[in-house]
Amino acid sequence: MDAVNQPTPSTSQQSYISTASSTCSNEIKSGRKISRKVSRSSVSDASDTHLTSWARHKKHFVILSSAGKPIWSRYGDESKLSSFTGVIQAIISFFQDSNDAIKTINAGSHKFVFLLKEPLYYVAISSTHESDVQLKDQLAYLHNQIISVLTSAQLTKIFKQRVNFDLRQLLGGTEVFLDSLATSFQKDHSFMFGALEVLRLSRPMRDQIGRLLAKGKTNDLLYAMIIARDKLVTLLRPRKHSLHPSDLHILFNMLTGSTTFHTAESWTPLCLPKFNASGFLHAYICYIEKDISVVMLSTSKDNFYQLSERKIKLVQDLDKEQLLEKLQQAAIKSYTMADTGIPNICHFMYKSKAHIQFTCPDYTGPYADDTNRKRLHRLYQFVYDRMHTRSRPLKLYYHRDQNEVILGWIMSSFELYTVFSHDTSKPSMITHSNQLLRWIKKQEDNLFILNSPVF
Repeated sequence: MDAVNQPTPSTSQQSYISTASSTCSNEIKSGRKISRKVSRSSVSDASDTHLTSWARHKKHFVILSSAGKPIWSRYGDESKLSSFTGVIQAIISFFQDSNDAIKTINAGSHKFVFLLKEPLYYVAISSTHESDVQLKDQLAYLHNQIISVLTSAQLTKIFKQRVNFDLRQLLGGTEVFLDSLATSFQKDHSFMFGALEVLRLSRPMRDQIGRLLAKGKTNDLLYAMIIARDKLVTLLRPRKHSLHPSDLHILFNMLTGSTTFHTAESWTPLCLPKFNASGFLHAYICYIEKDISVVMLSTSKDNFYQLSERKIKLVQDLDKEQLLEKLQQAAIKSYTMADTGIPNICHFMYKSKAHIQFTCPDYTGPYADDTNRKRLHRLYQFVYDRMHTRSRPLKLYYHRDQNEVILGWIMSSFELYTVFSHDTSKPSMITHSNQLLRWIKKQEDNLFILNSPVF
């Protein structure tokens, strides 16, 4: 997360709450005041010093129950946020009393975005210039992360029986997944694209790994996959069925968010909201090398040993054909702009709409620096949002700032975002973008999974 200069605690928090409240009262019908719902003492309490840890950051997330109980906070101690979440709950309730649902509050340089998923409320507080849609999509991922642990049916049942239930009792130990997800929003474009990033591999090698993964038969096996450094290598699936990208994002985040999975074979219940939000699957997870994992999803809770034996046989086959070592090398270094042989292009993002997958080179040159990489990430977000604005979607967009220029190009089969140096001319950008498209087409078999193994 980016940090900003820290204001004095009282000024920062009073500004967040009081400005938000005044904005709400301006947006509702004349004559009604939200202050009858939010007491002055509550606002004062919300500016206590224990809130200042998140005031330093440009983006913050809060999850609370419909009763106003804090559940999770991206920064700070959620157990000390009851006054603040009480203010949020009061604002939400005020609009609900009028048969309305609050969506966004613009408060100076900050934006409050709400996602109401009874019995839980999700709030993003941001000054990153991300759009309402982008922040709401991120809140939806946080919701799906909680559903992956509890299921929607269990969550509804809990709060139906006890509206004041403290959900932290059931989420204990899983907050790391929410933290990891919030961090990934700032560096991973999978969430923005709604697509999967695939490890670049030669087509014969990927097909060979897929055949070994599909070898043998296991009862109640739904899906099996190999993942290298958060990039999909291959996916074994039933014929005519596949997993939704957002479910795979939640699964990948689970691997990233906890080091526990790196130390031993794991067997854990997992709800995939797009697959079935009301029930659990069972996930077998094992790291066969430092950054390479095998994940198998089963409908049976008694399948651990059968899947473990299948994994042992898979590793033996990979070693025998010397594929594991090659896979490690491919995971360490995917590809860079130099591999394309195209001059002047600094970086790019390409999404294949047909396969719901995207690819991009490793960050090199100026973008190897963390600050410049974050800046580029937000530039991509800005251009993507501008081109996907619902009121006026664009097929071609040109954006120049003091550091670089970016060309966005959307067609029926792809999306391309290409970054050039600041002084690149428009004709040169078009020429080199077309060269890049030809290179991607030539490398399509290596950059994307075109045919998943099926059973």
